[in-house]
Amino acid sequence: MRTPAGRRGGSTLPRPPAPAGKPHQWFVLRPWLFDVTAATGLLRAAPRPAQPLPVMPWARAYGLLPAPGGPHAVSLIGPGPDFDPEYAMGTDLDEPVIIASIPGSGGEPPVPLLIDGCHRLYKAARLGREHQPSLVLTAAETLAIRHDAILGPARPPRRRPARTESRP
Repeated sequence: MRTPAGRRGGSTLPRPPAPAGKPHQWFVLRPWLFDVTAATGLLRAAPRPAQPLPVMPWARAYGLLPAPGGPHAVSLIGPGPDFDPEYAMGTDLDEPVIIASIPGSGGEPPVPLLIDGCHRLYKAARLGREHQPSLVLTAAETLAIRHDAILGPARPPRRRPARTESRP
């Protein structure tokens, strides 16, 4: 999800600078907001090898392909209202998608969540690719870029200028 300035109601979110020429990117899955631009920065700072992501199961899970079970099967996760199949077919499949690792509860293993690359996943599925390269964030990295969707990212405390009192 891309959020151009002024397109979100209320005050704007504090953002680290996005790479030159690219808008800041967010992925929203209620109740969470994932800072994709920050995730990209983490991955750049701590490089790791790409992992193969099985395309067809992920494309079905995200509602990018018809799910088995007929036309009435509904995906719980979808590409969102800004999804553009035409744009998707022009994306670069050599660029890995980004997978967040949502910490499990009670000692369960982390749950994977695609937070960047829905258009690439769609194209890979349409072209019949078996795998798409993916970069997987650790659970700790995911927590560092995840925010409450209602409250948004934590804001740095505002510093008030020192008060100087002048007396007549």
